[in-house]
Formats: sequence, structure tokens, C-alpha cells
Amino acid sequence: MTKHARKAVLGLMAFSLAAWAAPAGNLSGTWRLNVQKSNWGKHRRPVSVVVTIEHNEPVLKYTGAVVDADGDSRAIAFDKRIDGKEYSAETGSGPGKITVARVDANILSVLIKSDDGRYVQTIRTALSRDGKVLTRRLQLKAPDGEQTWIEVYEKE
Repeated sequence: MTKHARKAVLGLMAFSLAAWAAPAGNLSGTWRLNVQKSNWGKHRRPVSVVVTIEHNEPVLKYTGAVVDADGDSRAIAFDKRIDGKEYSAETGSGPGKITVARVDANILSVLIKSDDGRYVQTIRTALSRDGKVLTRRLQLKAPDGEQTWIEVYEKE
């Protein structure tokens, strides 16, 4: 191996280690859905969503409320570990399983599936470098078809 090739390999290894060792982005705070910046596809557009996140790695807890187009409000809550393990959870369609894993320092991947396998949802949540925007890419596979949409949240 030439001297230049060795330097390139060592530089790539150092960069990879630095990226791997980067601290996890902190999602803590109050986040408000920007309905206009979001892309709803076939998914029903809410009027508003506000969530408060407490992120103490590896624990992620959030609470909040969704207001839909009919003016109905529903509470949302989540309290899981970011560890890639499957846990029991109550899904929108009944009992199921949830897995939360870290993709990199600023991206989380969530898999939610109903116990009967009829509903499977994947969520990829990315925190912007400046820590002010959360972008969630969601895909839902259900008996009545598949939906994909993107939610953009801004930190208050």
C-alpha cells in the first residue's frame, strides 16, 4: 500500500470513528407541527399537533395532543427506550409491538406493528443539525392500503 493510500485509509477510519462516536442529538423540548410545510399525501391532515419530548438517552418520552379537522382532540403519549429491542405497546389498532432504534446521532427509526400483522407503520425521525426542526417520514401499511406522509415540527 502506498503512503498516500495509507493516509487516505487512516483518514477515512478516523472520520468514521468520529461520526460513530458523535453524541446523540437531544430531542427534548416542545415541538409544534407546521401543517403547511408537511406533506400529507393521502393521509388526513390534522389542524394542529403539539408534543413535549423528554429525551434522556436512551429513554424517549413524549406527550401531546392532536386536533383533527372535525375539532376533535386526542392525547398522544410514548415512553420507550432507544435500543432496537421489541416491546409491547398499544397501537392505534390495538395491542402490538414497537421497536425504536438509532440510525445515527440525529436519526431514529421506529417500527410499530399490530399483533395480528394487519397494520405496520415505520417512522423515521430526523433532527436538523441546528436542533430546531424535526422531520418525521411515516409509512403505514393497512388492510385498506398504504399511506405515506411527512410531518415537519418546529421547536418552540
